[in-house]
Amino acid sequence: MLSHEDNLLLTQVGQGTPMGALLREYWMPIVQSGEVEPGDKVKRVQLLGERLVVYRGKLGQPGLIGEFCPHRLASLYFGRVEDAGMRCVYHGWQYGLDGQCLEMPCEPAESSFASKVRHVAYPCVDQGGVIWAYMGPASPPPPLPALEWTLLPESNTFISKRVQECNWFQALEGGIDSSHISFLHAPLHHTDSEVTRELDRASFGVGEAVQTADRAPRFEVVDTDYGVLIGARRSWPDGRRTGTRGSSSRTSGCPWTTRRSSTGW
Repeated sequence: MLSHEDNLLLTQVGQGTPMGALLREYWMPIVQSGEVEPGDKVKRVQLLGERLVVYRGKLGQPGLIGEFCPHRLASLYFGRVEDAGMRCVYHGWQYGLDGQCLEMPCEPAESSFASKVRHVAYPCVDQGGVIWAYMGPASPPPPLPALEWTLLPESNTFISKRVQECNWFQALEGGIDSSHISFLHAPLHHTDSEVTRELDRASFGVGEAVQTADRAPRFEVVDTDYGVLIGARRSWPDGRRTGTRGSSSRTSGCPWTTRRSSTGW
């Protein structure tokens, strides 16, 4: 049983939390490349508990900066994108892609106060049809992982996204735990009668039939140098063994990535 304290340890990802510190060690996909175009189009995003805006400078380079200007907390979602970066519409403070304040128009000409102000900003890279951000402490940041699909020409890839309102770790755990399939994903008409079990086998195929018949799979885990292989074995009612439709291969070291292969025999 997972205690409340352990659950918080695993699921809280804000600054200063252990899981938040771990996830910040990795490059993360934040938006599709086509969601932000050079110019004034700015997009709000929330990453690891931080409210940010992503944009492209006039020359096309992506930028990621804290949403609220540190001067008077005006939202930079309404800011103006310029060649050098982002300008707040309230008092005109201008920030470079690295968050350094470049200009304070309301300050005296001889003032050097702008050089003392640096806003929250994170390095970004546009690759593989995705804008990636690094929110960790390393400077310079580590190289962006050379994932094979990000190196292919645009004509060879299709990029889509889905927003899933959940904690990443718990979603990953749910994907690994195929024992819940026999209940949560069982056919709506499923009962414990032999008649409906036979209907399930006839209507939903071999994989679903086995999952209905054997609700206590045996899990096996193999740790490899390219990821973790996780499989679950189920048995027919007559004792024959079969591989599970929900066996998984999770091969990326990046915490947001799951590559799943399913087999059944």
